[in-house]
Order: sequence, then C-alpha cells, then structure tokens
Amino acid sequence: MGIPQRVRFLQTYLKQPNVVGAIAPSSQALAFALSEPYRQHQGRAAILEVGAGTGAVTRYLGSVLRDDDELDICEVQNDFADILERDILSTPTFRRCVAEGRVRLLRSAVQELPYEQRYDYIISGLPFTVFSIEDVSAIFDVIRRCLKPDGVFSYFEYVAMRRATQALSLGRHRDRIRAVSSFLTKNIRAHQFAQRIVLLNFPPAAARHLRFNGHGGPRANPQRQRRSAATRSA
Repeated sequence: MGIPQRVRFLQTYLKQPNVVGAIAPSSQALAFALSEPYRQHQGRAAILEVGAGTGAVTRYLGSVLRDDDELDICEVQNDFADILERDILSTPTFRRCVAEGRVRLLRSAVQELPYEQRYDYIISGLPFTVFSIEDVSAIFDVIRRCLKPDGVFSYFEYVAMRRATQALSLGRHRDRIRAVSSFLTKNIRAHQFAQRIVLLNFPPAAARHLRFNGHGGPRANPQRQRRSAATRSA
C-alpha cells in the first residue's frame, strides 16, 4: 500500500476513531494469516470480506482468488469504499473478476447484508472493541447466518489491546469494553479452532479462526490450537 492510501487511512481514523478503530492498515503478513483457511480450501469457494478499509487484505485476496471463486467486499465507510473502487477493483488483478460479477463491492453495513447470502469464508477487519455490545452481538448473528455449514469466520484483534483498553477506561466506556470483551472471549472459547500471532503488523495482532457449528468442529480444543510467534508474508 502506498503512502497516499496510508495517509487517507490515518485521516479517516482521526476523523472517526470510534468507527475505524486502527491507525494503520493491516500488513500483508496479517492478510496471509487471515486467509489461511481459505487458501487450504479445495474446490469453489465464496468469500466475504467485511470492514475492508483501504483494502490491504482485499489486495492480498485478489492475488490468491481462484477462477471459480467469488468475493464480496463489504465496506460501509464511503471514503474507504471509494478507495477500494478506484485504487483496487480497477486494477488488472480485479478488473476481469468485477466484469464477470465474481467480485462485488457492497457499500453497506454488515447488518444490511442480503438474508439469502451464504459464504464458505468470512474475513473481518471490523474493530469490534469500538462497537457497543448490541452491535457486536448483531454482527456475530449476521455472520453466523451468512456462513455455510462448516464455514469459517476469521478476524483479528491487536494483541493485549482489549485488556489494556479496559484497564485504561472509566465509567460507561469501561463497562462497554468489558461487555464486548466478555462476549468475544466466550465465542473464542466455544468456537475458535486456530489462531496465529502476527508480529509483522502494527500493532502486533492475533488472527482468529472460528467455526460456529458443533462448537467449532473437532479441532476446537484450545490445547490443539496452532500458535506461532510470528507469521511472515508469502
């Protein structure tokens, strides 16, 4: 990602820190970690990216998207959606896929996704810790509804950020963080089957992979989760 895109990302963060939730786009190493279950998929796949931002993960997905795969990109912020449309979806990597209807940009909130849509993989860049517990719960409900059986939900959070934010917050803000953190922890314990710590990101992040049917499937035992001190880009 070039300097102009990074500057626009920071500008949007400064205008709406409670919506953007990050000061820098995701690294290629984080995109690599988030897309790991999809890259291992055999056959045709439908992917949804939510909270695409300026498209750091989108660019990487375009580089590994196969001929029969479909990708929907959901971004509610108009500034970011404009960047996605102008700087990413118009590139040779995406141009043919867009023309064929296999890649679509959805300018909407996650909660407004069509009810009939189903995906094999949902990859999220949404900053859950800046949302209310009601919004986080509603988003998880939509994600569970949109996933096919055995579908995988992948998202990231900055290492130790929830704990630090909760410790530094006061009053109702602290109560909100505590409620969201408790909700995320409950889902991680029940449904996470793998995670990867990505040090090559600013800040360092944990890429988490969840399955919601059958408590995350046979690999959901936390003692069997794959962990790594760092993930390097492909």
